[in-house]
Amino acid sequence: MAFNAEQTKRTRAVIVILLLVAVIALAVVVLSGALTPAGSQGQQTSQQSEQTGGNASSSSQAASDDAHTMDDVDATYGTAAKQLKAKYEANPADPSTLLNLANGYFDWGTAAMSHAQGDEDQQHAIDLFKQAISYYDTYIERNPGSKSAEVDRAICVFYSGDHTAAIAALEDFVAADSTFGPAWANLGMFYENEGRIDDAKDAYNKAIEADPEDTYQVKTYAQQRLTNLESTQSDAA
Repeated sequence: MAFNAEQTKRTRAVIVILLLVAVIALAVVVLSGALTPAGSQGQQTSQQSEQTGGNASSSSQAASDDAHTMDDVDATYGTAAKQLKAKYEANPADPSTLLNLANGYFDWGTAAMSHAQGDEDQQHAIDLFKQAISYYDTYIERNPGSKSAEVDRAICVFYSGDHTAAIAALEDFVAADSTFGPAWANLGMFYENEGRIDDAKDAYNKAIEADPEDTYQVKTYAQQRLTNLESTQSDAA
């Protein structure tokens, strides 16, 4: 699977934002006094995508560092989404635009999540992830076998709050194809979030086996999570 420079840049930016989300989530747990090893948050590691072409969401993603409020986020990503929608409506048969539209809402939801200040903001982020899911569904229906899109859809399902469905989706995925590292890495993150540490370790090890050359940066991520889990368990012993 090949990635162009813009798609790689976009994915790295998403990872940075999700790391910020993890830090925020951890801080909330610490302040509430409910910190446990099972409560640690991971990050999504799926790389988009099989399609090449202009990605309007890339420019909005790069601008996310300048977005300090939810209004800033919506202004930045909303403009990109509007442009992509217009392009898609003009040519609904273009798979690249459809995938970029799904990715754009994925990015928008991620940025909104990192800036959420209350229930209304959190629901806004969830609604954006659900919109991304809708576009991914259309794309996958038209382009069966799109591994990255299927994994990214599962990530959106997870962050929209349906953890059970997200886990089931990736379990089905790896049962059918055990060779795609990002699927294993994200499944490990899902398990870890749910406190299923042994399952998480197994998934992370499978991720390393599936991506020995670190093509998707999955090996590095999985090794970091395994080290963190081992350290946490040693401290608790």
